[in-house]
Amino acid sequence: MKNPTNKNHFSPTFANQNWTSKEEGWHYSYYYFCENRQCVVEAHKDKGKTAWGFKYNLYSQSIEDKLDIELENQASLLYKKLLLNELLSPNERMKWGQFIISQAVRTPSYFKYRGKLEELNGGDKSYKDEIIGCQWCDDNKYIANRNWIILEAAEDDYFVRTDNPIYMTGFLNNPTTAIYYPLSPKKCFVACSFIENIYMPKGMEIPPPKQQLHKLSKGDAVKINFDIIRSTSNSLIVAKRNNDWATNHMNLQLLGVAPQIPFMLSTADNAISELEQMNRIINLMSITDNVEYSQNREYELKPFYGTEFSMGINPFSVFGVTDEKLRELHPDIEI
Repeated sequence: MKNPTNKNHFSPTFANQNWTSKEEGWHYSYYYFCENRQCVVEAHKDKGKTAWGFKYNLYSQSIEDKLDIELENQASLLYKKLLLNELLSPNERMKWGQFIISQAVRTPSYFKYRGKLEELNGGDKSYKDEIIGCQWCDDNKYIANRNWIILEAAEDDYFVRTDNPIYMTGFLNNPTTAIYYPLSPKKCFVACSFIENIYMPKGMEIPPPKQQLHKLSKGDAVKINFDIIRSTSNSLIVAKRNNDWATNHMNLQLLGVAPQIPFMLSTADNAISELEQMNRIINLMSITDNVEYSQNREYELKPFYGTEFSMGINPFSVFGVTDEKLRELHPDIEI
C-alpha cells in the first residue's frame, strides 16, 4: 500500500525545480515573512528542490492521488514542451488551461480566503474537492482560447516564483485580464488579454489562438517581477545564481505588499462589474488578514494583448516603447 502524502505541494516539484540545478546543489534561495519579527527575511539556509511550495495536510489523500493521475503527469509533459517552445495542440491547450486554473485555486492563500467566504455565507467546505477540475471544463477555455506568449528574460534578467504562482490581473472571464505564470527563471507563460472586436470577411473563420516566443529587452523582467513579488502571500524562491543585492532589496521591500486577489472567487466580464466584485473581495481579504488593504489596486501589467511589440509598444519598458522604436525616435540614444 502506498504511504499517505501529508506534504501536499500546491506548487509542484516538477515546476519548482526549474529554479535550481545540479551546479547549485539542487537548492534555491528563499525569502519569507517571519511572524516573530513581523518582517520579510532571507532564509539563512537555502531550500532543497522539494522543500518549498507545500503545506502539510492541505488537502485529502484522494485529491493528492487524483492530482498526480488526472493532471500533473500530463501537465509536466506540457510544461517541458512550453519551455522548449514547442506548440501545443488544441487538446493540449485545454489540459494546460486546466493546470493553470488548478494552480490558481489550490494555494494556501486561496483556501484561506475561500474558507472565510464560506464561513461568512454559511457554505460548505467541499471546495477543495474542486481544485482539479477537468480537461473540458468551460473555465479552461478562458486560457486555451487566448493568444499565448512565452516571455524570455534578457541576459542576466530573471523571473521569481511565489507561493501565489499564478498572477492574474483581473477576473478570468474579463477579456482585458492577462494571466502570468513563470515557468523558469528565464521564461514566463502569459495568456494574453482578448482582442474582442475582429472584423472578418463573410465566410472566413476566426483564426486559432497563437503561441509565440518573445525575447524581452534588458530590464523588462524586473517590471514583471515588481507586481509578481508584491502579489506574494508569504514566501518566494529565487535561483541562487540570481540572488544578488538588487534581488535581495526588491524582495525585502516588496514581498507580500499587495497579495494576489483571489479572482477565482467570483466572475466579472467588464470594467464596472470587475471593480464592484474586486472591492468585495479586497474587503474579504482585509477581514481575513486583519489588514486594511487598499481598494485602489494599480496593475502595471494590465491589459496585455501580445500585439504591442509589433506596433513599437513595450508595456514592460520604463520608456513605454521597444528598443527599436526608441532608436527610431532618438537615433543618438545608447541602449
